[in-house]
Amino acid sequence: MTKITQILPALCLTGLLFSLSGCQSTLNTSANNLPTQENFLIGTYTQKGSQGVYKVTLDPKANKLTNQGLIAEGENPSYLAISGSQDWLYAATGKQSGSINTYKIDNQTQKYAVTQQVTGLGKGTCHISLNPQETKLAVANYSSSDVYMFDIDPTTKKLTQAGYFKNEGSGPTSRQEKSHMHYVQWDKSGKFLYAVDLGTDEVLAFEASNHHFSPIVAAKLTAGDGPRHLAFHPNKPWVYVLNELSNSLAVFEQDTSTGKLTLKQHLSALTTPTKNNTSSAIKISKDGKFVYAGVRGINEIAVFKIAENGTAELIQSHPTLGNWPRDINLSENQQYLLIANQKSDTVTVLKRDLKTGLLSNTEMSLTISTPSYIGRYK
Repeated sequence: MTKITQILPALCLTGLLFSLSGCQSTLNTSANNLPTQENFLIGTYTQKGSQGVYKVTLDPKANKLTNQGLIAEGENPSYLAISGSQDWLYAATGKQSGSINTYKIDNQTQKYAVTQQVTGLGKGTCHISLNPQETKLAVANYSSSDVYMFDIDPTTKKLTQAGYFKNEGSGPTSRQEKSHMHYVQWDKSGKFLYAVDLGTDEVLAFEASNHHFSPIVAAKLTAGDGPRHLAFHPNKPWVYVLNELSNSLAVFEQDTSTGKLTLKQHLSALTTPTKNNTSSAIKISKDGKFVYAGVRGINEIAVFKIAENGTAELIQSHPTLGNWPRDINLSENQQYLLIANQKSDTVTVLKRDLKTGLLSNTEMSLTISTPSYIGRYK
């Protein structure tokens, strides 16, 4: 049973407390021209001493990444969704049972307090997504193979369950013994919610106005691909699906009226075929010219250049300077790529060339227990 608990915010305030690789940019090399500092939220697993979500600051002028401390407490807030105003924060949480924590910012302490907990959401809540209109929230559960959707009250932000779907099926590999919902993401219009199933090699599409919350199979991947995450192109109807098990990138064209995805290209994320790798997170630059993908095992970032027709070309594979890149994100100014290295307990920073898209080393690194998510913050 899904259990929803409202928590008074007042009760929750207490306790919140090398050498260069590739092509180095010639832009902004002067100390005076370096970008100003930026903030990020880091979601974590809390088994090894972490207490929840942390705020970190990237300061290129000081060549430093700094932990500003705990900003939201929670059990395993492994993935986050942040409102546009950043007054509200939603976290995929839980351990034995999946759950969602809703937080509101306290303007005095500048920390988040829990206002609602939704529990009993199956097992393995691994991803959470807020629609562009901020009226709906969805989560994917890896272990129980299901997706929940919630309506968001416009005033109180209280979540009310509005949809549920459990997938069935399997794939040809040992990791695909059953369905494993790994990711949910609304498209740019908010008309469709896409759910990525690693176990069945499928991307499903739910139409937001469909009260029965029944999906279509938007795309069927190659057997054994094990799709994990996807990203929408900022300007074109192109969708890039990162496959965890085959370490490949699949490029699709979206039919914005039906939600269907038509395959344009399928290519490897590895420069050299090697074993025991699992791809993780994917991001696209603001200009829509480059795709970045984390590959665990070899611990590298695959860099793809996007052509005029939307197809991609692998142009670089750069070390993450840490172990097991679970999540990645680009800075607001697009000059840096931050990496959450889960197994080395580090967040590392790579420099990004704005023209070529290529990455190079920096010395900026931060120790933080079991990081799992990186999001831009005010």
